Amino acid sequence: MKLKIAFLLFVFQIGFSQSEKTIKGTVLSDNFPMAKVDVVNFNSKKSTLTDTEGKFVLTGKLGEILIFIAKGYDLKRVVIDADMMLKQDNLVVLVKKPEELQEVLIVKTPSIHLSKDEKFEQDKLDDIAMDKLQKTLKNPGVYDGQTAGIDFFKIANMIGKLFSKEKEIVKAESPPIVFKDLIKNNFKPDFYTKTLHLKEDEVALFLEFCDVDPKARLIEKSNNQLMLLDFLHQKRDEFKKI
Repeated sequence: MKLKIAFLLFVFQIGFSQSEKTIKGTVLSDNFPMAKVDVVNFNSKKSTLTDTEGKFVLTGKLGEILIFIAKGYDLKRVVIDADMMLKQDNLVVLVKKPEELQEVLIVKTPSIHLSKDEKFEQDKLDDIAMDKLQKTLKNPGVYDGQTAGIDFFKIANMIGKLFSKEKEIVKAESPPIVFKDLIKNNFKPDFYTKTLHLKEDEVALFLEFCDVDPKARLIEKSNNQLMLLDFLHQKRDEFKKI
């Protein structure tokens, strides 16, 4: 009798694992539903998108892998188990990627001083002295009794200040290279199938898999082809193990 029960359970488990079931669930982040998240069955290559309430419906078998992909979030990998196949609403939580601080350009602007600022007052006196000097030069025959006391070093300094007040030009930096664009610029489309030995329908998912790795950001900055090639081979091996 016990052997019959064990045999029936064994047959039931085999049938359950081989039959395709409908997997239902909701994708959340910080307790809020996430819309337009790509849900991919890695084994069958079937896919769908979550609706405005974060819900998804996708078929799968026991042991198959579901991958959840959303821009700005870590890739989520979930293995379908018996409990997941029985539940009517499986909760999947995505974690947001840490934001990288953008480089801030600081532009120097003229300082604003109050009248109590001695330097500000001295600049005003220098401007008055320069104005008097210009009038004297325009009327060389007029003597005001002050020409002999002119500080020519101060005049040279004031003239230098006139030229130094030009606005500083900040060199604009070129926009950063996006990882996917970096790959397109360095490798032909058949690189994935001939060199990395990927199937054509695996390429898009593989690129998403690579892009979520923090090392991809370092490669974007370095723009080094050898480093990129080594990284892609390493990620290919990891991708094949999923």
